[in-house]
Amino acid sequence: MSSPRFSPKQAVESRLRTRGLDFSDLRVGKKVILTWTEAWSSTIADLLGATPAPHTGFLENYWLRTLDNANGGATVAFAPVGAPGTIMMMEDLIAAGAESVLGIGASGGLDPDHPVGHVHIPSRVTVIDEGTSSHYPGNAEPTANPAMLAELSKLAQKHGATTESGDWWTTDAFYRELTDDIARHSENGVKGIDMETSAMYRVAEYRGVAACNMLVVSDELWTDWNYGIDFSEFQTGVSAIQNAAVEWALSD
Repeated sequence: MSSPRFSPKQAVESRLRTRGLDFSDLRVGKKVILTWTEAWSSTIADLLGATPAPHTGFLENYWLRTLDNANGGATVAFAPVGAPGTIMMMEDLIAAGAESVLGIGASGGLDPDHPVGHVHIPSRVTVIDEGTSSHYPGNAEPTANPAMLAELSKLAQKHGATTESGDWWTTDAFYRELTDDIARHSENGVKGIDMETSAMYRVAEYRGVAACNMLVVSDELWTDWNYGIDFSEFQTGVSAIQNAAVEWALSD
């Protein structure tokens, strides 16, 4: 049976060694909050009181900040956009001790009942248009960790978000969200689209860790494109998931 030539742990060890570090220098918490917007990462890290930790990759652009506590710690990770870079970082963090991963980001919305500013918590990915997850064995339709999904739904609502869970679509091609595909997937009950969720859920299942994403609707796709990152509703949704993420990170 064929197997990978090297493991995430070996790769991280090699990168650390070039910087005069080893695994004992890493401060990766059991809980990880992973975002794709640096300002969001900084806000969450500041709210947690997390401090800089050694990065696991070659580049300093994508950084980690960790809160050390009696519950095993919590790390905030600023990650590359898209499944390949996200999964490389996620694999590194799992190798370094992460046990649950919460993705915080934005998404396109396919459901008219959930406009800009509402929060989607994808429960199952039924449309996989990215290439990373196919390299990992697992369920045909990757799913969120049920306990995380339930907890995060309550926390997001507590902090003022309108939430929805359901079927999801993940793509590699940000500029190829075609109208025919949008119409078909929307008719089939798919709630929204992003670029990472299916791969994150698949890898979490494969590695035996928990994962769940909270994604604020940034643009409406079911009709003429309505891009709402400057809407007050979007900022309200962002604030809600940031505060929910912090509370999740600090919980037992």
